[in-house]
Amino acid sequence: MYQTYSILQKLWLFTKLFTPMCITQFSLIGGTFIAIFLTGQYSTIDLAGVATGYNLWMLFFIFAQGTLLGITPIISQLLGAKRPDHIPEIIYQGLYIGTGLAATMLIIGILGVRPLLITLELDPAAIEICINYLKAFALGLFPLLWVNTLRNTVDSHGLTHYSMAIVGTSFSINVLLNYVLIFGRWGFPELGGVGAGFGIATASWVNCILFSTVILLHPKLKGYRIFRKWFSPSWHYIREQLQVGIPIGFSIFFEASIFSIAGLLMVHFGSAVVAAHQSVISFTNVFYCLPLSISMATTIAVGYELGAKRFNEAIHYSYISRILAIVISIVICSFTFTHMESISALFTNDIEVYHLIYSFLGYGVFFAAIDAIGTPLQGMLRGYKDVRAIFYISLISYWGVCFPTAYILAKHSDYGPFGVWIGLLASVTVAGILFTARAWYIQHYRPKYR
Repeated sequence: MYQTYSILQKLWLFTKLFTPMCITQFSLIGGTFIAIFLTGQYSTIDLAGVATGYNLWMLFFIFAQGTLLGITPIISQLLGAKRPDHIPEIIYQGLYIGTGLAATMLIIGILGVRPLLITLELDPAAIEICINYLKAFALGLFPLLWVNTLRNTVDSHGLTHYSMAIVGTSFSINVLLNYVLIFGRWGFPELGGVGAGFGIATASWVNCILFSTVILLHPKLKGYRIFRKWFSPSWHYIREQLQVGIPIGFSIFFEASIFSIAGLLMVHFGSAVVAAHQSVISFTNVFYCLPLSISMATTIAVGYELGAKRFNEAIHYSYISRILAIVISIVICSFTFTHMESISALFTNDIEVYHLIYSFLGYGVFFAAIDAIGTPLQGMLRGYKDVRAIFYISLISYWGVCFPTAYILAKHSDYGPFGVWIGLLASVTVAGILFTARAWYIQHYRPKYR
């Protein structure tokens, strides 16, 4: 990051931040997309098991990932204020927090997964696939969370092109392993959906090793002497990260949980509905990379300008992000509505699942377009460290609106599984309105930032 003096300079710098982050997010989410796609080609039962397992671990992982995201505005504001001395110790505390979160997820998984799947009345064959998939994935759980701290550190310094290269490399490895392990190619065992778990675990270790190498060797980062000079856990810095990170973690958890809970609600309508629903979610997740990357870039840019006390510049970056998000939402709608048949056929060979995917896609595209407008506003608010507001808005929108609407329409009306999608649409609409109102208040009426 560096200071800019015109809108064109800001647009160019924001594009330099956003583009590598976008490719990075495409690679991260693309791994899951490919796993779902290949598993769907293998069998519907495997797809149902992997989809359910994915919804379960993602439910907890998103909270952990959001909590670790708290390091980004902290580092960005320190860099903007020209006070980098405390950054090395802050990085270590992020790694300690990641270790604790990974251990907690592992314990919950060991104790609770099978009873939950039995309660949900998932197909017995899919239950075994789901459990074995989660066991394979657990091999990469710790590095998966360590990488969040390492990647956020690299990105906060404006080195997003390194993240792009690293995640792109691990994505290629993940896709290759998914193909050979799911179908048993080139002498590898045929593991079906379970192979997807080994793929993501291996990719997590590759990510961790490569990001560690960048932090050790890059001129902007090697002065921190990470892994050479050790810091013990410090409650002061852990508390600072948690104060910022936990509200972010819960807000992202509230949003992500609507997908997981929606997927679990679909279990009651059979494996074909689960497979179709997860296919559409995977497709919308790919497009979600765009607003998510805008959001992350906005946090860095706004946080940097706020650290330097350039409040008007922070407002300019927030407007750039919003305009870009609106353009993206229009592109998402246009592309999907003109390719619905080919998209539906991409995910399955089963004619029943094909028709369900086609039916769900109409809801999915509007969900993605509306969410593309609200998500960047969250990134802007994180740059201001206004994380409590994000927490409350997310709680109201996703749990207060989505869950009751989806449950009532799915269980007590003729909408069936489509009622779940109506609940999803209602939640992102309310969230977009509330985030817009909060952003306007922070930038135009809060004295601290004027």
